[in-house]
Amino acid sequence: MTVEEKINILVERYCRNRSHLANLIDISPQAVNNWVYRDRIPRRGIKAILAKFPQIDPDWLCGGSTPLPSGPLPLPEEEEEGEEEHHVDNTVPSKASAQHITGMQSSPDDSPQPENREGLVPVQMPRHDIKYVFQCHGDSMLPRIQDRDYVGVGEAIGRYEEFHKGTPYLIQTTNGRLMVKMVQDPGPTLPYLLLSTENPNYELADGGKLAKKELYAAYRVIMVMRDI
Repeated sequence: MTVEEKINILVERYCRNRSHLANLIDISPQAVNNWVYRDRIPRRGIKAILAKFPQIDPDWLCGGSTPLPSGPLPLPEEEEEGEEEHHVDNTVPSKASAQHITGMQSSPDDSPQPENREGLVPVQMPRHDIKYVFQCHGDSMLPRIQDRDYVGVGEAIGRYEEFHKGTPYLIQTTNGRLMVKMVQDPGPTLPYLLLSTENPNYELADGGKLAKKELYAAYRVIMVMRDI
């Protein structure tokens, strides 16, 4: 049973609508919608629901479904209590570079975005389609993107079919790595994506293969900036 089906059952039995459910468990309606989109209820959401509705079977509530490889891309998870910080390698901005733009806020009319992560920071930009600014390190995307350039990225894309040939993406892996690469999906029957670079002298490990199960999120690069 999917999270959407479970939420619909909760609404049918105990509430008027999703917004009413969110109000009863002291969670924003957008958070509930995010659970449905991700097909996952985070730990704090499970605790809130069980606290309000102790008659619900925790095993029924906690059981989830796994998206098919050709289904929606996994979006960044909500921050859990006690969750360790993600490791960031040398292809991404250091903590200091992230602090360079910390404190700037997303535009008021932007849709809710994942919580701040080191190296991936929401900012207010003249273009409303830019949701995050990220500083790159390395030469894999030369000449289009130079070392220490900033890239502006949009919202996390929702399906593998949204990857376009020749377009750079900010890729976030399940182990916390962030990198800007071009992406090709060989098809739903293969368990990996193919990453490529612009620099012909740059060699990617494993021939650029990235297992789909290791993909955490993907953001399309909209703008490259030399200085912000």
